[in-house]
Amino acid sequence: MIRSLALLALLICVPASAQTEVKLALTGAAGRPNPGLALPPFVAEDPKIGADALLAKDLREVVRQDLMLSRRFEVTDEDNAAEPVKGATWRLTAKASKNADKVSVRVKLANAEGGRETVFERYYRQDASWMRAVAHRITDDIVKAATGRDGIARTRIAFANNRTGHKEIWVMDYDGDAVKRLTDNRSISLLPRFSPDGRIIAYTSYKDGNPDLWFLDLETGRSKIFSNEQGLNIAGGFSPDGTKILMTLSRGKSPNLYLKEVAGGPAERLTSHFGADSTPTFSPDARQVAFVSDRSGNPQIHVLDIPTKKITRLTSLNWCDAPAWSPTGEWVAFAGRAHNKDRMDIFLVDITGGQLRQLTHGEGSNEDPGWSPDGRFLTFSSTRGKRSQIWVMDADGAAPRLMADVPGASVTPHWSPVGR
Repeated sequence: MIRSLALLALLICVPASAQTEVKLALTGAAGRPNPGLALPPFVAEDPKIGADALLAKDLREVVRQDLMLSRRFEVTDEDNAAEPVKGATWRLTAKASKNADKVSVRVKLANAEGGRETVFERYYRQDASWMRAVAHRITDDIVKAATGRDGIARTRIAFANNRTGHKEIWVMDYDGDAVKRLTDNRSISLLPRFSPDGRIIAYTSYKDGNPDLWFLDLETGRSKIFSNEQGLNIAGGFSPDGTKILMTLSRGKSPNLYLKEVAGGPAERLTSHFGADSTPTFSPDARQVAFVSDRSGNPQIHVLDIPTKKITRLTSLNWCDAPAWSPTGEWVAFAGRAHNKDRMDIFLVDITGGQLRQLTHGEGSNEDPGWSPDGRFLTFSSTRGKRSQIWVMDADGAAPRLMADVPGASVTPHWSPVGR
């Protein structure tokens, strides 16, 4: 965020080791393979209706992709019901129909072996224009029923993009679909942060000349000013209960960390440093804050214990930026470089500072990490495709994938909370 502060101050975007092995696999418990899930074709409620058969096919394609992206199952297509998939734990079937402007889906998750007893069954009905949303909901319900964990198929990623000639706030589904511009400020707007209920995005914009902090209501599409003090007003993130927000304020002087009630009132100052303290991110229990500070020379990741005001340094690299605390609490992801001539990469450090893991390795400049709400994936910006775009990878750095090929440069992604 030291780099982001310079970006805001100059009104431009500037692109920007010792290693302890840490295992962050996405397999099942104790490293066991994920359970198998047999996926036969979804069928029409009435096989004679061709439109329903097409709907069933389209729904299955989205659900299949969601299940594979969840990395919680070994998904196997079951093309012939007379030849069931062997070794699968679960079997997912569905019947779909469309009546006027509504789609209806009956879903059943059953044990794949033995008597195939049903473990989950549900009926869905939704506007036809929300077909993908229905598919995402089905996937999240299947993940919950089979694993007891929340799915992320209904989450979204907010980011800043300049395809219009101005940096605006955009959003897309977690799988890169449904890309949509949210602001039309015709200025510099960036650094979006979702509220815990997913209804508000806090972001910084120069639309009135100063880098002010705005709240965008996603239901109404309207923005309102939250903080417009002289100098920098940048959101670090909301508290888990949504009542407070961490901020970087400069007040015309050096940037420091502040905490403010979302309902309003004065901001509480958390740090008093003559240099730059910035990019705060809450721990899951909101008792600690990870942030970037140059108090020890080059910018490094530090942790502030809010009750005691004790500050601990976590990193000793050449440069560090943009920390993001994992939802599970064990790790802080950040962008950094080990040496002055290195490109920026994504790292993990544990909360003691004793374990460091480099996740990317110079495939372009990799910055702005953000966690999925289940803590199993990281989104980040990368120039590996020649321009800055939004990518997602597993929490151990494996399987990086481009989210969406959005024209222009995309930066500062932030993942929404779990959909409800």
